[in-house]
Amino acid sequence: MKNKVLSRVLLFVCCLCWTSASFAAEMNLDAFLLAVRENNPGLQASQKRVEAAYHAVRASVASQRPSVGLRGSSSYNTDDSLNRQGVYSLSAAVSHRFDVTGVYSDQERQLLLQYNALQADHLALVNNTLASAESLYWRSFIARENSVLQKEILAQRREDLRITEEKYKQQLIPRLDVVRAQARVEEAESIVVQADSAFQDSLTQLATLAGGQAVTPREEALLVPSLSVKASVDAALKTRNDMLSAELALERAHVLKSLASKGMSPTVDGSVGYTILTDSPASQPAQGELLFSLSVSMPLYDGGRTKQDTEDKAKGVEAAERSLESRRLSVREDVLKARTQWEKAVALEAAKRKQVARSDEELKITQLMYLEGMGAQIDLLNAQVDNQRVRTEHLDAIKEMYLALVSLRQAMSEYEPATPERGAR
Repeated sequence: MKNKVLSRVLLFVCCLCWTSASFAAEMNLDAFLLAVRENNPGLQASQKRVEAAYHAVRASVASQRPSVGLRGSSSYNTDDSLNRQGVYSLSAAVSHRFDVTGVYSDQERQLLLQYNALQADHLALVNNTLASAESLYWRSFIARENSVLQKEILAQRREDLRITEEKYKQQLIPRLDVVRAQARVEEAESIVVQADSAFQDSLTQLATLAGGQAVTPREEALLVPSLSVKASVDAALKTRNDMLSAELALERAHVLKSLASKGMSPTVDGSVGYTILTDSPASQPAQGELLFSLSVSMPLYDGGRTKQDTEDKAKGVEAAERSLESRRLSVREDVLKARTQWEKAVALEAAKRKQVARSDEELKITQLMYLEGMGAQIDLLNAQVDNQRVRTEHLDAIKEMYLALVSLRQAMSEYEPATPERGAR
């Protein structure tokens, strides 16, 4: 009865996986990463924030440009004794605050640095998101391979059970052997259910990263990957966008300090006014005339605001320097750990490959001896368990190699090209 229930559960899970996969688009890795880049809501939101920051920069520097305006006025006095009851005027003016100490250039510079840092942060997010996407892709790919492997093992267990039952009918073995074989079949069925569920869960995660689009990895031969990434700390320090963001933050901190030190700079305002139409003889300038004005303001004391603001920005520079050093150490750690992860994965895969070859040979010999009546069932069961374990571990070892490659690519920021030349900022 228990065997029938497990079989029905297994059939249901398999049907569910087949139904889901039938509506999912098969994609290779490049197509999936492109789908994530274009459809992932988190990346889209980050891109929109970068675009909004661009317009915010342009809006912020608009105050540095000359302003032009029209001014109209009209009044009426009800006192009949006055000769002129109505007064009206229409004038135009152009005004501008001149930058005589470099404040405007510093303001514009720090806004551009802030925007470039935000753009670098976005690219770093793209790099990390696509790295997570590729890791999940290979996890899903291996999960499907593991499901296929466990189904092959289940088929072999059922065949072993059939042979065992035949031998029991011939009174060649005790009933205990049949019970043990049935237990192995039930165990294999439950493992298949778990493997299919894990694969289904990975498909759900793939769809989430791709913005809700159903995805399944393309069925391809599982190959042992080779090292295709040139990883070095020096190169990573030059290409990592999060490193660039920290450098931009430090440069901006210096500009903010320079800007704060100019808090008591003199200001020069100029304007040109022109009266287009008026009926007031007291209007300045008179109708059809121009009026030029220039005013200079020289702050003498601001209560220590400029001094304290400069000290504040100086501490900001020191904090940005420490942050840059911390980021530099983090990049170095990422590269070295990814290298170690790859070396470990390569060694582990080689060892597991040898174990699989040995276990396959041992299982083949044990099965032959059991069929010929020269071996005990317990030896066959132990060989089967060992073979299932090492084959599963070999799949995991291959998966770790792919994940190690992803870590190397992520450490080198290969999922997103570096921003334009840093000297062009």
